[in-house]
Amino acid sequence: MKVEDSPATVAPGGTCCTYLLTIRRVRFDAAEADGFRDYFRLLTGAGCEVLVVDGSPREVFAAHGEAWRDACVHAPVDSRYNYLNGKVNGIHTGVDLAAHERIILADDDIRYTAEDVRRMAGLLGRFEMVRPQNYLSPLPLWARTEAARMLINRAWLVEGDYTGTLGVQRGAMRRLGHYDGDVLFDNEEIVRHFRARGASVVYARDFFILKRPPTFTKWVEQRPRQAYEDFVMRAKTAFFVALLPALALLWGAAGWRWALGGAAAVACGAVLLAARGLGDGAARFFPPRLCLYAPLWVAERTLSTYWALYWRAARGGYPFGDRLLSKGTGRAWRVGGHAGSNPPSGK
Repeated sequence: MKVEDSPATVAPGGTCCTYLLTIRRVRFDAAEADGFRDYFRLLTGAGCEVLVVDGSPREVFAAHGEAWRDACVHAPVDSRYNYLNGKVNGIHTGVDLAAHERIILADDDIRYTAEDVRRMAGLLGRFEMVRPQNYLSPLPLWARTEAARMLINRAWLVEGDYTGTLGVQRGAMRRLGHYDGDVLFDNEEIVRHFRARGASVVYARDFFILKRPPTFTKWVEQRPRQAYEDFVMRAKTAFFVALLPALALLWGAAGWRWALGGAAAVACGAVLLAARGLGDGAARFFPPRLCLYAPLWVAERTLSTYWALYWRAARGGYPFGDRLLSKGTGRAWRVGGHAGSNPPSGK
């Protein structure tokens, strides 16, 4: 959905919104801290109060505070909040501390430009929640596969791909109360929470924010987690569980050529679906050749679904930091509906 933004109101102190980052590190990384400091200064120049809620151990917290002492407001997580997903505790802490009504929530791999900040702040003048889209850069092989997944989601879902950043109004967060913080898929749980309670939510499909790809090791770690989060989407999970047995049965009943043809049909369908996701301006951020990586994502998600099923059967949940979370999604997913059921006003 293409939406027009309204001008952001700049406060007398020169800021128009709060940029809220929740972070937790088990060890201090000086290079990473320097990179964040430069990014925080860019955000400050763009009109943001930068607020970092840090759940790191004491010595890492202190090192972060020293590295960022002139670049942001640095605060610990409020001990009043004790959800299993620590990021949710950091978000609630940050909403309490934020100096502005318009708040940008962002994962640590998200990078806004000054223009992105201006547009988000403008949209938050009209909507209580803004859900933009992400794109990946740079694009190593595993990131190309992930980008193909994003395009498939954009083609399949009215609301577009799931995002690592949101804009929210502080007053709405307080009015609507807490969302379920004991889930893995917290980024989407808060969206469904807003929708379930009648807040004005806009799915800005033409608004793209840079997301840095994970390292290969981190990407591998995330594979079963994403599949686990998808368990609530039963038809999708059933498709990936059934794909390999279906091809094996086809091979046994009709021979390997038929099985190969079935696999080729699935691959072609994935490529065409990804190509459909290039609309609403996505082609400016996703090179069309990325559609060719869609079959790799189908293969990866098939294997990851079995991996996630193992975690569910053997452990009863999925590890998140030092905790085991049994729920991929929470109560708001079931009652929050989809974008198509409650279209936002205005285009």
